[in-house]
Amino acid sequence: MNFMGYIRPNGRVGIRNHVIAIANCSCANGIINRIAEKVPGIIPMIHTYGCSIPGEFDRWRRVLIGVCSNPNIYGVILVGVGCETDDAKEIGKMIHERSGMPVFAQIVQDDGGCEPVIERCITQARVLLTQAASCRREPAPLSKLVLGTQCGGSDALSGITANPAIGYVSDFVVENGGTVLLTEVAEMIGTENILAERARTPAVADKIRRIIEAEELEVRKYLGPEASRIIARGNIAGGLTTIQEKALGCIRKGGRSQITDVLEYGEAIGGRKGLVIMRGPGYDPVSLTGLFSTGAQVLFYSTGRGNPLGYPAAPCIKICSNSKTYYAMGGDGGDMDINAGAVITEGLSPEALGKRCVDFLLEVCNGRETVPEKHGLGGALCVFSASTPL
Repeated sequence: MNFMGYIRPNGRVGIRNHVIAIANCSCANGIINRIAEKVPGIIPMIHTYGCSIPGEFDRWRRVLIGVCSNPNIYGVILVGVGCETDDAKEIGKMIHERSGMPVFAQIVQDDGGCEPVIERCITQARVLLTQAASCRREPAPLSKLVLGTQCGGSDALSGITANPAIGYVSDFVVENGGTVLLTEVAEMIGTENILAERARTPAVADKIRRIIEAEELEVRKYLGPEASRIIARGNIAGGLTTIQEKALGCIRKGGRSQITDVLEYGEAIGGRKGLVIMRGPGYDPVSLTGLFSTGAQVLFYSTGRGNPLGYPAAPCIKICSNSKTYYAMGGDGGDMDINAGAVITEGLSPEALGKRCVDFLLEVCNGRETVPEKHGLGGALCVFSASTPL
């Protein structure tokens, strides 16, 4: 099974071909915005990180390098201030070494100040866009695909219609040699034994139990007896009652495949295959960044309440769990890509829905735009700010 993608120097395959501009630390965000204003084809990756984060800076470095090395990225404009924790040009070298793709790095305090840096970055951004435009899609095996899975704004039908459909897609990708990422550990509380039984090895099973138990302890520390109800107002309005109920639906995005490993937030996927758990929170913008940094080129995102969020440099396929929300948000041609509610309202079989989702995924891998891409709903680069090491 092949798709048409952009083969990168390191052998990975992008399904998009973006040039991004990103700050080494958030103090340079204004410069990134200026560059993006002058070069419309550039994607600005705005964030609030990069300096003076005691005990958490290694995570930021890992995520920054991972985001810029994702195979959906053709080239990077990286701007540092000069007094932040990491040197932007050294980070640029690390990104190039991992991805093989071009990186143009500037440091405001070393390279003449803001205006000269902006002018040089604008010039180089145009060069990178011209080079990217000359790239052509080539056949690549599905084993090169990393699929990220996410649910946001869930309702009582998410675990019945949309998430099982994503699970069908996940099993399809795994069966064809690819990789699937399951995350949102806070939304796995109460399912640790179910997931551990699917682990490839006892060591992986132990990791699964440890990360979920640690998450539950963290939640109880802050919420005490209310810990079992860490669900959003919209989740409750949609018919969910407890985190355990939500979790049973959440994990269905992983299908039935064996769990091969557990990764830290934003940790590079490397050569791992099969279903992999990435340690991450339930907060959607933060979770999407972790999936992209780990290596996901495409995201499958279920919602029952109608969350419109996408990601700046990856297609995000929005699958709605119920027809009421699907049509309330515009129906066909509206804010959602796929109506999983058709299983209930139109008599579509779950298997037929799964096959429809697989077909849609392959079309997106071959260049079809998702709704968030069409509407410019990419969102921001948000990063997980706390967790103890595995």
